[in-house]
Amino acid sequence: MSKIRTISVAIAALAVGTVAARAGAQGSAAANGPAPLSFLTHVRNARFLAADDLRAQLVDCSMPPENAAAAVTTVVDAPPTKIFDQLYYLGSNSVATWAIVTSAGIIQIDSLNNTADAQRVIIGGYKKLGLDPSQMKYLVLTHGHNDHFGGARYLQDTYHPRVLMSAVDWDMVAKLPPATDQGVVPPARDMDITDGQKLTLGGTTLTFYITPGHTPGTVSMLVPVTDKGQPHLLSFWGGSAIPRNLEPAGQVGRMDAGMLAYKESFERFFKLGEDAGADGYIANHPYRDQTFIDGKSDRIARNQARKTGDSSAFIDRGTYIRYYMISVECIEAQEAWVRAGRPPIPK
Repeated sequence: MSKIRTISVAIAALAVGTVAARAGAQGSAAANGPAPLSFLTHVRNARFLAADDLRAQLVDCSMPPENAAAAVTTVVDAPPTKIFDQLYYLGSNSVATWAIVTSAGIIQIDSLNNTADAQRVIIGGYKKLGLDPSQMKYLVLTHGHNDHFGGARYLQDTYHPRVLMSAVDWDMVAKLPPATDQGVVPPARDMDITDGQKLTLGGTTLTFYITPGHTPGTVSMLVPVTDKGQPHLLSFWGGSAIPRNLEPAGQVGRMDAGMLAYKESFERFFKLGEDAGADGYIANHPYRDQTFIDGKSDRIARNQARKTGDSSAFIDRGTYIRYYMISVECIEAQEAWVRAGRPPIPK
């Protein structure tokens, strides 16, 4: 983290004197008195990094008006869209899934909220894109929350992909109360993902990392893609939303690993991506990676509008680094707030 911290310190020096600190003192301090100085410093740094294009990522600092910018008031299905030569977006303006098409079949990442979503959005999207659902060979679940595994049982029973999730999140999902009335039946346990594991299909190799935080066994990954034949590497953080408690907490079947574990995982995964040469990022909630902002298409629209010779709206190493550093600063802000004895900031 020394490289990241050095950059953060430099940015903090540049940011001194901005109005962001004054704005940061409003809202979250509320009835608790003045916000801790260290909290304000990290929020200021995050806002400086965000500029205008990444302001929705400031939701991790839980500071208005960024929460409003990231909020999705009306959930609507998004048109299935080709993003890279082999990567497709299938989801809504609230929750995302991704299909990676290889010469030997499809790797599907996440499955939306329930059977109905999987049928309508994922399988319906495959058909609109001319993809064959029977070629779904693997279904990778980033973590054990039903907005990501809710449609998995239907896909598993209907198209028979191998289903992968971390062992600890498989265990967590097994403890969930029945929710069949909502169309949510957990998938049958299949393959356990391990840290550093590689999954290869048709010449495409994903690399998985266990990144506890959002859940005890959240899976993040590095995804190789090509854009008009040019190779790129995407960083995919598998579980957004910083826990509001320092240590593990939560109810049965809905545990998180705590803020400190989230911080350690995030910093480790950021470094892994940097070392591997990642130059882009995607997420499983589209307001997290600017695929949608204010509930409207953002990076998809910019990508589709680009002219010949323009690079993908999903690729820019500088933006990738800023994206992750904003979250580093927001994690530090949240930790400073809690360590100052303040009640957790509402999401």
